[in-house]
Amino acid sequence: MGAVRAVARAARRTGLRGLLLLGVLFGLVAGVVLGTVALAERTRGAYPRLVDAVGLDDARVAVAADQPQLLADVRRLPGVREAWATYSWVAQVRGQSLLFVSIGAGQNQPADLLHPVLVAGRTPAPDAPDEVLVSEPLAERRGLTVGSRIPVALLTLRQVSDFDVGFGPPEGPSTELTVVGVGRMPAWGGALANVLAGPAFAQRHAGYAAARPVFVRLTDDPGSAAAFTAGFTAAAARADAVSRSIVADYVPRTVELPRSDADPALATTEQTLVVGLAVVAAVLGMGGAVVVGQGVGRHHQLRREPQLVESALGMGAGQRVTARLLAAAPAAVVAALLAGALGLAAGRLEPLGSLARFEPEPGLRPPWAIAAVGAVATAALFLAIVGVAAAVTGSVRRRRPPAVRPAVTWWSRWPAVTVGVRMAVRGRGGGPGAVMAVAVAVLSVAGIVATLAFGASVDRLVHEPARYGQAADLTVVDAREPDMARLVGDPRVAALATVYSSTVLLADGRPLPGSAAVARKGVIPVAVATGRLPTGYGEIALSPRVARELGVGVGDVLPVQTSGLRPIDFRVVGTVAVVDEGGGLGDGALVAPLQLGQVSQGVPLVSAQIVAAPGRADALAADLGRDLELSGREMPAEVRNLADLLRLPEILAVTLTLVAGLALAHSLLSAARRHRRELTVLAALGATPGQVRATLAVLAATTVVPALLLGVPLGLGIARVLWWQVATSIGVSGELSVPWGVLAVAAPIALGAALVLAVLPRAARAAAR
Repeated sequence: MGAVRAVARAARRTGLRGLLLLGVLFGLVAGVVLGTVALAERTRGAYPRLVDAVGLDDARVAVAADQPQLLADVRRLPGVREAWATYSWVAQVRGQSLLFVSIGAGQNQPADLLHPVLVAGRTPAPDAPDEVLVSEPLAERRGLTVGSRIPVALLTLRQVSDFDVGFGPPEGPSTELTVVGVGRMPAWGGALANVLAGPAFAQRHAGYAAARPVFVRLTDDPGSAAAFTAGFTAAAARADAVSRSIVADYVPRTVELPRSDADPALATTEQTLVVGLAVVAAVLGMGGAVVVGQGVGRHHQLRREPQLVESALGMGAGQRVTARLLAAAPAAVVAALLAGALGLAAGRLEPLGSLARFEPEPGLRPPWAIAAVGAVATAALFLAIVGVAAAVTGSVRRRRPPAVRPAVTWWSRWPAVTVGVRMAVRGRGGGPGAVMAVAVAVLSVAGIVATLAFGASVDRLVHEPARYGQAADLTVVDAREPDMARLVGDPRVAALATVYSSTVLLADGRPLPGSAAVARKGVIPVAVATGRLPTGYGEIALSPRVARELGVGVGDVLPVQTSGLRPIDFRVVGTVAVVDEGGGLGDGALVAPLQLGQVSQGVPLVSAQIVAAPGRADALAADLGRDLELSGREMPAEVRNLADLLRLPEILAVTLTLVAGLALAHSLLSAARRHRRELTVLAALGATPGQVRATLAVLAATTVVPALLLGVPLGLGIARVLWWQVATSIGVSGELSVPWGVLAVAAPIALGAALVLAVLPRAARAAAR
């Protein structure tokens, strides 16, 4: 050990500066990798952490306000541990255009149930009847901030029941609400209103409530959700048999399970983000390891003679490697500290894309475990690279006699090709190093192509609304026939369709938003993913997500229950992108107009979709909005989640290009220096400067050409699978958009840049001379 320590001190005196520089480089790369891992972990855990932070309920139902016995029965249903009954109102927003909102409020709220995370402001004061908290999506959609005022007038129960035929001015009390907070929650909508008031509002206006939403905390029994669902269905049927609610058509009798009914599109978006970050981390790590490994190998190659002397004096290979590890220990510590610091700094990065909307703790969230484990792993990996390089450099190679080869072969006519390929595969720095370089290049090209193709597909979807079922410019809510007749004759209307929406039950009891469209003027395109639209009896088209979940395709038979709960067989004729009445994408089904009434569970809601003449949409909306409730073209949440990722593929592609380009550039720029001995021998044997340059060019092409030939199809395959998963999960076509123009330009540029880097550096010019 005395000799080992002495050799380590000598190695540290002569090479510590170089090792420290390599340690800093490795620490920077490892720190970026750790930061990427920390960001991926924060992105992956945002939604479940928000679920725990808000005390999300296990089940929720909406009970009509004129069925108090059903409300009392909910508390006694099987599986219920705690139930909080609230109130829900329908209010008309006073203004120039017709607009309705739902307001929710309750009293005696449990401390561990449904407390939104505050994005801005505060919660309504218990004694303030005019203060409300609005959901983050509503605030973004309507431009609401803390301090905004919303003048509303409440509807009576009778007016709510007349939504399909129309009613006069609101008969309930009028008030002006003040927004005092903006809240974040995993599951807005349905029974949970996007406008939440306080206990004082509930006490003052309880008599005008249209529904009584109930939020339930279930027991820990695994079957509690199923038992509660069955119990509520039976209790609702008994209540309807005693006295049918006048607003039953507008109060769904379904049980929402917000913890288990998380949007599949959200999970897919999360998976896409995490996979993308994992690819970046892997390419960064591999590229950094290759560059640092080459640097460490060169560091030890320049100091190979002392190892030969030490070997002659009796030191074994293990002792020599141990001495180099001791000498590199300070550099390993520097790399570990730098990597850990960068990993901790990444705690300031918020989740990417739409997952940022579910972060319950905005701001700094230090990833202590990732930083600590990553720092130790960085030091260990750096020392491993040093040890391997020292062992390879200090080994005594036995020279094998040259193999007897034919004097003339077909490839010997092009010596630059033969020598260039052999130098890349088996020459100095070849072997495992060459295989690693090609592997990194293939993975880099595949990652770049996959991100570009995925980004092009997202961009096409976001900028072509018809692809996600929003071809219409305007939608008239609760449309009536006189209004439709007036719109047919309006020259500002280019196309008009009446849409009937209801709930369709499958044979297994699964509810689906069903709809049917009747063209009244022109043609409003429907985004057909596969097959065609239903046109006759016994035909149905499903959302791609529903088709995948049910395991059915075009031509398969799907049993559907009629309004009398008698199952009939429908044939699946296509998959289509359709937005349901609530603005959701991915759960709908289309049937022929004449058959919707047969399978509709309840009275269908009627709306009208309008495509305005070019340049007339704004004027038409301003005119119709005075006496009709309109909704403009709104991007569904599922597509908005992807729209938030629009810049991510570009960022990933640029990052991968920079990392892969730097690693490849380092390898090619040092190619002439690494192979100086071989190039000198070639020149001594009579090779011309042009042949030397051609040899270096072939050496570069041996890395780049396989990367392009293998990486491009591999990347397109990855992108096709990934986009199909994402697209079908949100309910749109899985057709991939391939950026052929970008690929056709980028491939020759990459090959040309590699050739330039190989033949133009000073070392290459010196070798050629």
